[in-house]
Amino acid sequence: MLTVKVEYLYRPYMAVGNPKYFIILKGVHNMLRSLFSGVAGLTSHQTKLDVIGNNIANVNTYGFKSSRVTFSDVYYQTTKAATGATLEQGGINSSQIGYGSTVSSIDKMMSQSAFASTSNTLDVAISGEGFIQVQDKTGNKFFTRAGMMNVDSEGNLVDSKGYFVLGTQNYDATSLAAMSPTAGNSKINIKVPDVHVAQTDPIALDAVGPNNVTGVTVKAGFLAGDQTDITLTITTGGNKTAVTAYDATANPATLTINISDNDMAKINNGGTIGDLQDRVNQAIEAELGSPKLLDANGAPVFTEDTFKGGKVSFMLDTSEASGTLSAEDNKALQKDAIAKLTGGALAMESEIEEQSFADLSSFYISGDGTLVGVHSVHGMLYFGRIDLATFDNPQGLNEAGSSYFQESAASGSPQYCIPGYEGSGAVVSGSLEMSNVNLATEFSDLITTQRGFQANSRIITTSDSILEELVNLKR
Repeated sequence: MLTVKVEYLYRPYMAVGNPKYFIILKGVHNMLRSLFSGVAGLTSHQTKLDVIGNNIANVNTYGFKSSRVTFSDVYYQTTKAATGATLEQGGINSSQIGYGSTVSSIDKMMSQSAFASTSNTLDVAISGEGFIQVQDKTGNKFFTRAGMMNVDSEGNLVDSKGYFVLGTQNYDATSLAAMSPTAGNSKINIKVPDVHVAQTDPIALDAVGPNNVTGVTVKAGFLAGDQTDITLTITTGGNKTAVTAYDATANPATLTINISDNDMAKINNGGTIGDLQDRVNQAIEAELGSPKLLDANGAPVFTEDTFKGGKVSFMLDTSEASGTLSAEDNKALQKDAIAKLTGGALAMESEIEEQSFADLSSFYISGDGTLVGVHSVHGMLYFGRIDLATFDNPQGLNEAGSSYFQESAASGSPQYCIPGYEGSGAVVSGSLEMSNVNLATEFSDLITTQRGFQANSRIITTSDSILEELVNLKR
């Protein structure tokens, strides 16, 4: 429309050589410049309003990092060039007219926020630098500060969207030393080792105490092994520990443990079947470390390669018990169980019971990201480690939604590190990092941005009013 008006004014004034044309044309041009400045200001402030709105909307989003908008001025028209000073005349500054503002940058504020305590030990926050690594089903990797995790039906450690949490897998959960000391980025599976139990004929204990407790049995088993059957015999009275093992063919055999009178006296004096179990396993471990048993030809038959039994376990099964089991009743049951176990042979057959995450009595994540579980049979288990990724320029990461970030050319490649090392933060179990949005700052920016938007809109309306006056000069 403005171009049409200029052309309409051009013809009659040029026909008569009226200089008023140049005044109007110049005025229209100047008004166009102010209009462009107003539009540019509106656009910039609209972008800032969008960013502020997104920040406020995510004030309660775990792991969210707020953004800020910065403006810069744009192209300038030089109406008078600058001149340098001479002996005859002083220098003159240039005269320039700008064309408004534009968005200079939208920066991510990567500052750490406060932690919210939760009752879930699988929730983690990072106290310091670093990001949790996750991977979707197609292999795309993301990085996040939102540590809401769980274990799926297959034992995989996943986040709230089902993405795999990456780190270091420990392939021997019973040994912390088996875990790699180098940070990794592989999937982590919470695989609880199977339990090998040998149980054919549980020993029924006599009723004890004034409450006539019944339905209590003592069970024996192997914590590891693949034998088909074995007979365990515990004898007492000797000073030498004797172990008779069976060979690698898993033929029926007898395992005999001889416990000294001194050890048995300690066990019987207020001890439990757990104390008896410890003493039996000490004897087994001693022979594993230094085989002394010889066959008829003088060759060792009890070695780590040939013995398949592993450790022996004893337990009192009170799941079917009736009556009230008092402390005195429990002491009597323990004494009765020890007498039964040391008074005869136990024929046991090994069966494998698969275990899962649900079979752990407790679970937590240590400060260095190690996944630790407590099992009633295996004791402490170490499944792996949540390793972190750090970046030279974390502000250069691309946001991918759902509190995820992705690597970019500006961020640089991720450096994988064990939590708490190489500049990375420690893992805090049972907590989540809250959004770092500061509502006081956002509302203050909201006010100033609103006023800026209003002022720029006033530039447009005022310029339009003056343009109307210039157009009316032709009448």
